[in-house]
Amino acid sequence: MSTCGPMARIQALAVAMSMAVLGMLGTPSAVAAAGQDCNFWCTRDTEIEGRLEKLDLLRVRTPAPPRTYRYTDRCFPMYHIRMYDYCDRDGVIPRPDGACEEQELIFPRWSRLRDDPEGNWTLESGFTCPGDGDYPFTYEDFIALPITPSTLTVQPNTGWVYAGLETIAYTDDSPQGFLVSLMDIEFAVAAAPLEYEWDFGDGSPIVITDDPGAPWPDHSVSHMYATAGNVTPTLMTRWEGYVRRADSTSWSAISGVASTTTTGPAITVHTARTRLVEDSLD
Repeated sequence: MSTCGPMARIQALAVAMSMAVLGMLGTPSAVAAAGQDCNFWCTRDTEIEGRLEKLDLLRVRTPAPPRTYRYTDRCFPMYHIRMYDYCDRDGVIPRPDGACEEQELIFPRWSRLRDDPEGNWTLESGFTCPGDGDYPFTYEDFIALPITPSTLTVQPNTGWVYAGLETIAYTDDSPQGFLVSLMDIEFAVAAAPLEYEWDFGDGSPIVITDDPGAPWPDHSVSHMYATAGNVTPTLMTRWEGYVRRADSTSWSAISGVASTTTTGPAITVHTARTRLVEDSLD
């Protein structure tokens, strides 16, 4: 990781909609390789890169922000806000002490209200480099993404099941991709399923797996209801995040996980009763 001087939180996000993922295989690793000194910007293993490199990303235009921005290392007149924090005697914001290690240096960003073109400019951040520990994407940004909740399919899909027989559940484990613009630089962000919490709606213990399940007869997630009644299963999916510059192929981990909740179809549980009959059933 490069050391590029003081940093401030960068607040301009243009988030793209999530898209379908084509032809992706493999399961994401939850941790870096043993013994690896992995900070925020380190590259994940080839399994992660192989799964995420085929994400389809689509830009979505967003409304103009309430502020207008300017990127420059030149200081504004002294009466403007936060002038003394960063400017030297020559009216230039000092560059960071460390090099950016073959990455483009990002100019400080100034902003002012779009509706007040004569207003003061505010210095929002000093020089920074893609790759610094808290740039470009934070956990708060990740959980704010519009991640589409996982699907939840139940078998049998008739709307009713028998108590004492298996009710099967499964979902889709495809990652989702977003295109985010920060400081005029585009970044691809991916959310990949990490863990699933299956609640079958009858008060039984929640089942936690890293397995998305599968349809019958290859199913791996199922439940047997014990009594008759009406239930609604739900699924919570935890997502791990990865980010890369749009012109790069190396994905890096985002610290923390996001979560989504899916409400499944309502199910009526019936019990089958045995009865003695007088006549032969032949």
